[in-house]
Amino acid sequence: MLLADRRIALDARPAPARPAPLEVVMLGHCPPEGPARWDRVARDEPMLAEIAALGFTGEVARLRAWQRGTSLPAPQPGLSDDELRALQHLPLPIRSLGHYQTLFPQAFSAPTAQASRLAGNTAWLPWAVQDFFDGNEPGYEETRTLWVLRVPESAGVAGFLPQVRPDLAAPAGLGAFDRALAVPRAGLLLLPDLERLQVPARLPDVPRLRLPNPEPVFLPLGSASDDGHRERRLATEMPTADVSPDLAASLAPIARTLARRRPDLMCLMSVPFAVQAAGELPAPAAPWLALAQQAAGLGDALRQVQWLYPYLRGPGRPLVSASGMVAGLQARVAQRFGPWRSAAARALPAGALPWPPASAQQAAAWRAAGLSVLVQRNGRAMLDDEALPVPVLPSADLANMPRAQRARADWRSAEVQRFMGWLRRELQALGERLLFDVDAQDPRPEQALRHFFTQLHAAGALRGARPEQAFRIQAVAAGDSAESTLAFEIELAPAFPIDLIRISFVHDRADGTARVDARLDGDTGHG
Repeated sequence: MLLADRRIALDARPAPARPAPLEVVMLGHCPPEGPARWDRVARDEPMLAEIAALGFTGEVARLRAWQRGTSLPAPQPGLSDDELRALQHLPLPIRSLGHYQTLFPQAFSAPTAQASRLAGNTAWLPWAVQDFFDGNEPGYEETRTLWVLRVPESAGVAGFLPQVRPDLAAPAGLGAFDRALAVPRAGLLLLPDLERLQVPARLPDVPRLRLPNPEPVFLPLGSASDDGHRERRLATEMPTADVSPDLAASLAPIARTLARRRPDLMCLMSVPFAVQAAGELPAPAAPWLALAQQAAGLGDALRQVQWLYPYLRGPGRPLVSASGMVAGLQARVAQRFGPWRSAAARALPAGALPWPPASAQQAAAWRAAGLSVLVQRNGRAMLDDEALPVPVLPSADLANMPRAQRARADWRSAEVQRFMGWLRRELQALGERLLFDVDAQDPRPEQALRHFFTQLHAAGALRGARPEQAFRIQAVAAGDSAESTLAFEIELAPAFPIDLIRISFVHDRADGTARVDARLDGDTGHG
């Protein structure tokens, strides 16, 4: 477009996508095990650029070569040709449900190898993707980024667990879990099909009501006269024998790895059912918390896992995990209201209700045990509260508190842990941007930090009438490396629902690192 007698030229281009404050990673099954639409990925240059930015340039180069009909020197490190053509273990940025269905056309209908009476014989990952993108509010543009990694069903539970000794310097040899941790802006990790594998296969459903036989009537040829319900099933249709799920075996490596390598990342996971039903309805496995606490080396690492219960079920949809719908709500709330706000007491998208339904007494008991309970109110499902099984405060800090203060429910708020993770990612990104641009005497890093937290205060994330009442930034001595290292101690007074956060921001030019350490403090003297 030319303006002002052709002296001004406007070159219209699409605006860059707004980054989502809370990105989500899902690992799951996409049966059948055959090839997926790798050619669609190979033609999508923006998608290939995002995958290559994570370090998987070898896989991206092979996809481009296949699309162009050229060849690459063999052998290639990383995934085999069959795995890559099936898009296995490859982080895929998904922007909509239609985008996912284009890459995996038969994901909703293809049967899985393992079936059960309650979980059915279809994968839970497609339903989690659908639930994540459901619930857009009219007239409000939302940016939600979802990364999907396809795990081969033949790998079983081990396909969802981290490697024992991963070589982080060679991303091509990492498994699906370790590749998921390579997404730098990811704040939530979902494992819907790991939850499906832990549903007891022989746990019965609620018995159907027996109705009297209908009167015989004339029906035209070809009319359906059976709803598919039979009193007995064939021997080939019976699920395999139940084995009590070893929750600690799968939980311990996940929680330990997240606490060590990605303390900013949280995992949403549903509590499995007990093998034996309590009455007519299934019940949560009683030893879920005991098993988790007995796992060696956990303790404070349990704050990386947010437990959900119960599952979701509705007309026309099977029993599925609630993690996809809860993650979608948390991402929507983080963008619209801020990552420091809770997703509790907000209606989930219609179409699914908690199953089995929880009474008020059960919800209160489960919430006290550290569960984020889904309840039904006014015909809609919602989170009763966002809770954690352990306090977000380190156990050493809790031990020095009075017993009354130690028992406060605020210390077990999942939204606080999520906010802490968001702060870590934002400050880490800020430190990496400044890494090669400033020296230890440059005042710009402190100015950037003050600007960042002033914006947080203006958005309502911090408490206090003025910014100086909401946060305090103080430069600290960096020891022998003072000429190349910047270190700041930052104290925050968040508005919801904790008292004080202490952050250590260290920027070291000598070894080329930017490090952020955060901890919570129960003192109420500041703010």
